[in-house]
Amino acid sequence: MTTITETINAQVKSIVEDVKALPETLKKVDVAELQKQAQGLAQTAVGTATTAYADLAKKGEELVAKAKSIKVEDIKKTVDTGVEDVTKQAKNFADDAQKRAEQFVTDAKTQVTKVTSKAPTTVRKAAEKVDTTVKSTPEPAKKAPAKKAAPAAKKAPAKKAPAKKAPAKKA
Repeated sequence: MTTITETINAQVKSIVEDVKALPETLKKVDVAELQKQAQGLAQTAVGTATTAYADLAKKGEELVAKAKSIKVEDIKKTVDTGVEDVTKQAKNFADDAQKRAEQFVTDAKTQVTKVTSKAPTTVRKAAEKVDTTVKSTPEPAKKAPAKKAAPAAKKAPAKKAPAKKAPAKKA
């Protein structure tokens, strides 16, 4: 098993060897070749940027030309067309609403007709039930005629006292 000290020493030796080999590595690097590669990349980037700018400028010119060619009449036609389309849609919505409303009214009238046509039958059946019930109900018992009592002594009619007049008030 290696100790921590041995591991650290091995890493330090490796770094020292890499640093010693650095001059040799730098001698192998061809600066001219790196310069050529950098110039190639820069030229590619400039070409791409130039193409993008040219495309953008062309589209900008097309947009300016189109804006200059637009006339108030063209805008008015476009707006009028849009208004006509919206008006047609609104009219279609209104027509549809009208048709639905008419259908609801027709359905309601049909329902009322059904109910009212059944009403006389229902009333007649109810009247028949009442009539049947009345006829099947036994009549209440009749009172027996009262017995006549012997004539009682006649009482003299009561005399009425004459009405008193109130004295008139003086004004």
